[in-house]
Amino acid sequence: MTHQAHLFRNRWRPRALAVVLAVTALLVGAATAAQAHDILVGTSPADGSTVKVVPAQVTLTFDQPALAVGTQIIITGPSGQAQTGAAVLVDNTVSEHLRPGSPAGRYTVIWRVISNDGHPVSGKFTFTASSPSPGQQTTPATSTTSAPAVVSGQSHALWWVVAGSLLGVLLLLVVFIRSRKPRSTPHDERDPKS
Repeated sequence: MTHQAHLFRNRWRPRALAVVLAVTALLVGAATAAQAHDILVGTSPADGSTVKVVPAQVTLTFDQPALAVGTQIIITGPSGQAQTGAAVLVDNTVSEHLRPGSPAGRYTVIWRVISNDGHPVSGKFTFTASSPSPGQQTTPATSTTSAPAVVSGQSHALWWVVAGSLLGVLLLLVVFIRSRKPRSTPHDERDPKS
């Protein structure tokens, strides 16, 4: 084995280990950041379910409390928007009241909550009611509120994983290219006449 090959092998291993550790740290950091977002663990009524009567409220349960600022639930039924008032946050639940006298039919719930880390998490689900809710039906008020964009919190995590992987590949490429360049040694600098 030549001196050059021995130097290459001895220098390559620590560099490769450093790159692998850096990529691992990036991927673990991305996964930890993704886990900091609130996760929806249940809804009442359940997604896709059929209930006997339009419920008085819709409740979303998360794995941790959400922030009130920016949290919004929009419920749309056969006669338009059916929610009344602002979303109510209690511990790890977010609730929205429905108008009394809401008609039977299919309801769509579009929600957005702000996690404790400040990132928005959103989603959508539906349920169907066989009978209208008790009470006198009110005419839905005209609202200029637009529906929140439905963006999954998991898309942020996927972006970080892809970015971390690309960075790791680039680091490996740089280390490989730098290690392949010939290095001059004192033996190479000898006078050709001697």
